[in-house]
Amino acid sequence: MKITNDNPSVGTMVNLRTTDPLHFSSKQQRPIDDDVAGSFGEMLTAALSKVNNIQVESDKLTQQMIHAPESVDIHSVMIAGQKAEIAISFTKAVRDEVIRGYRELMNMR
Repeated sequence: MKITNDNPSVGTMVNLRTTDPLHFSSKQQRPIDDDVAGSFGEMLTAALSKVNNIQVESDKLTQQMIHAPESVDIHSVMIAGQKAEIAISFTKAVRDEVIRGYRELMNMR
């Protein structure tokens, strides 16, 4: 830290040297990307894609169980089926709540 007092009418200037990158700096920071709509849309698409992938995997294991029962474990088929059922149920519940919220917003006067 360096303290200078060249002109008493101006006051004392204090220069701080920061060594930690987490300290405040006088450099202009780049603006934060606030594309909430894009990130929400991407998140929703990714979540629905994941639910779809779970359902497809369950269907594949079920088909494999039908065509070649020795090649797959029944426990894996049942677990995949339950995961798919839970994912679909949760997706339906979220959809229903979104629709209910939308209807409430539309009915507000």
